[in-house]
Formats: sequence, C-alpha cells, structure tokens
Amino acid sequence: MRTAALAIAAALCFRAGVSQAAEPVSAPATTSAGAPAPCAPEEKSHRELGGHFFMPSHLTTEPFSYTSFGTFFGLGAGQALGPTVDWSTSPPTVGPSKWYAYNSLAQQFQLDVRIIEYLSLGLAASGYVYTGSGADAIIAVGSGVNLSGTFAVKGSLPIGDRVRLSLALSAQYGPVFNVLLAQGIRDIITNCEKGNCPVNLGSFLQQNDTVTWGATLTGAWAPWAFLGVNLNLSYLNPRKTGTASVSENGLYFAGTLDFDAKPLVRWLPVGVNFGYALTSPIGGNGTATTQDWEFGFYYTGRKDMSVGLELDWKSGRLNSEQIQNSTTAWINFKYYW
Repeated sequence: MRTAALAIAAALCFRAGVSQAAEPVSAPATTSAGAPAPCAPEEKSHRELGGHFFMPSHLTTEPFSYTSFGTFFGLGAGQALGPTVDWSTSPPTVGPSKWYAYNSLAQQFQLDVRIIEYLSLGLAASGYVYTGSGADAIIAVGSGVNLSGTFAVKGSLPIGDRVRLSLALSAQYGPVFNVLLAQGIRDIITNCEKGNCPVNLGSFLQQNDTVTWGATLTGAWAPWAFLGVNLNLSYLNPRKTGTASVSENGLYFAGTLDFDAKPLVRWLPVGVNFGYALTSPIGGNGTATTQDWEFGFYYTGRKDMSVGLELDWKSGRLNSEQIQNSTTAWINFKYYW
C-alpha cells in the first residue's frame, strides 16, 4: 500500500507540472507516519507573467526585475545614399547621389542584476562597425565605428497577475568615428574653387562623443500563457560633442508581440515574436527619424534560458547621417537566474 501511495503521489506531482516534461520524476518525500509529503511548489521565474515567458528583443526592454546575462551577435547588409565622384576630370568632380551597398557587424552584451522584487540595475556594452562594399562604396559611404556603454536603474510594479509596469532611467555614453572620403574630397574641391587648396584631415575623419539621457515607461500584458504584449515609450536626449556640439530631443515608441507554442503543445517548445519601433524627433532640433521591424524565432523549452534567431529591417540614417536601409541577422542568447 505504501508503494502504491508513493507512485500515486509521484504521478500527481508530475501532472501538476512540478517537474520538467523531459526530466525524470523522483519519488516525493514521506512524512514520519509514512504517508507521502505534499509536492513542493515550483519556484516561479522572475520573467514570467501570467504563465508567459517573454522573449528578448532588440527593440524593447522588459518591465521585470531579474538577474540575467545576454549576448547578441549580428551581421548585416544594407544600402546607403552617397555622392558619385568622377575621377576623369581634373580636379575630380562630385556628382548626384546614388545607392551604395555596405556591410555591418554588431556585438552586444547585457547584464541585469535584481536588487529586490521591484528594483533592478542594468549594464550594457555594444559595438557596431560598418564599411562600404567595393571601392566606390568605400569612398562614398565610408566606414564607421560606434561604441557605447549604458547604465540603467529600473523600478517595476505588478498589477494583478497579468500586467506589469516599469519606469527606467538610463545614461549612455559612446564615441562615434566616421571615415568619409567623399566628403573630404568635396571639401577640398570646394576650397580649391575658391582659390585655397588646403588638405584638412578633419574633413575625412569625423569623431564625436555622445551622452544620451533617457527615461522609459514599459508595460507588459499576458492575456494567456501563449501570448504576450510588451510596449515601450521613451524620451531621449542625446548630447553630442565633437566637430559641433548639439543637444537633441526625441521620442521612441516600440512594441513586440510574443507567441509561444509550448503552453498549447508541450512537445513543441518554440516561439516567435514580431516587433516594430519608431524614433521620432521633438522640435526643430530633434533626433533622426528611424523605423525598425523585427521577426524572431526562439527555443522556449527552458524558463532559465532564451536562445533564438532574429531578423531586423531598419530604415534611417548611418552615423554619417546618410540615408540608409539595412537588414541584420542576429543570434541571441540570454540566461536568467
């Protein structure tokens, strides 16, 4: 009878979801009277909301307080609008603009530290490099390097079991370097036409430092365990110093929609997310307008890990302020404690 009771208790624990679907179930502990002890409750993940586990995104931040480490690696290709240069004339002449191809590479690291239930700290470091594809593109589009580090403080608050809000304050610092051969050639030609032909290396290399202050309001909603919605609204204030100092203002709106098949089909631990983001200027001296779309495909079999592939499509401007359209493929990995 005791063996039968233990077997029944183990089966009940398994069906209650105490153990992972793919893990063996050990027999539960017994009381001093020999009866099986109640099943221990499963520890709830700090990134869970209404039974839904949100997937990471490059476009949105999450309103949860958790400890995690993430790494994201991206390869991209795009087109940028740059001037043409006619080398058959003396001196060379700069003609109308056309589209040039370029390639890019990006790497990001993120660390979040949960202080208490409603407070967490975040650190991030990222690097982005692009260069024109081919000799003409290198001259017209040039090359650029963008490095940044971010520190953020986030306070969050649950509203019931399916809604959570947060407010985060952040500071980001990053130097930007651009090599613009076409711009340097254009400046030399313009000066020579005026009778003065100095070679200023500063026309070929631009460098500025940017400090961006931000405030982000985030809201997440999980109506069902298989579906989640995440929305961000941010105020951005980048302050650039370098060739010219300028302070800009902008608004950033982003949203993602998650679908996880596992709550519906336990043997299918896959999920997808869709996202959109818009950066819009405020006033006459605002940030550049940028639009982003994303689609991600993730493994959702473990609550302490997110791993997946993501495709991003972006239209906006390069560091050199040239109009561009690009596609980037990302490999995303994030581990949670």
